Amino acid sequence: MKRGLFLVLPLMLMIVAGNAESGGISQYFDRTGKLTGVGKKATNLRPRHAADHSVPEGLALRKDVQYEFYPVFGKTFAEIVRSAEENGPLNKKISARQTSAYDWRIGWTYRFSFTAEEDEETGAVHCDIVIHDVNPAYSVSIILPALTDDSSLNPVEKELWKNYLMSLLEREHAHVRIIKDDTQDIILKRLGEVTYLLLSPEEAADMENAVERFVRAETEKTGRDIVVMIRQKLSAFDADPAP
Repeated sequence: MKRGLFLVLPLMLMIVAGNAESGGISQYFDRTGKLTGVGKKATNLRPRHAADHSVPEGLALRKDVQYEFYPVFGKTFAEIVRSAEENGPLNKKISARQTSAYDWRIGWTYRFSFTAEEDEETGAVHCDIVIHDVNPAYSVSIILPALTDDSSLNPVEKELWKNYLMSLLEREHAHVRIIKDDTQDIILKRLGEVTYLLLSPEEAADMENAVERFVRAETEKTGRDIVVMIRQKLSAFDADPAP
């Protein structure tokens, strides 16, 4: 059966939460899976900034993470830890303070193109879709205690404080690996699975917009699914007692 062929030029659109931009589609999701603004930082922590803090040397900070610090005080290691426990960020879910915390968003930009072929018998249109130029994006914030003055600590207590802070940092970096490092391949795979759409004759009358709506809806669903997956992994990690 002969089939008519319609070629459609690649679409290059960028629309996030109703705002059009050129270069591709961008979608960002907060930690609840809600579609949010372009490039919006993870700022739900609302930390108090330490104006003059002392961070021990040798802490390995990630360049792709935004770090915030809240001030802690004390003349001994025990006093400093107590200050962190009393002044750390508030976890509203459990109505308790934490000595460290994190917040995050994920997202991506991509482009897509498609070709369309009509079934002359039914009038339906078969659309083959290719999503390409996918760039995963992340915004992760970590808040940690920072000592305003360590001059009163002896060398042993300074080392204790450094080890304490390193243990907090290692746990928060484990969260980052779950959020960011473990999801990049999954994002590429899932977006690559959006490959086909069948349009009715009525839908084909507005083909470009119909395909755009479909691609946007499918990738938005993928974003929500990936957020759920990340949240489950984070919960499982946090349920395990620290070694």
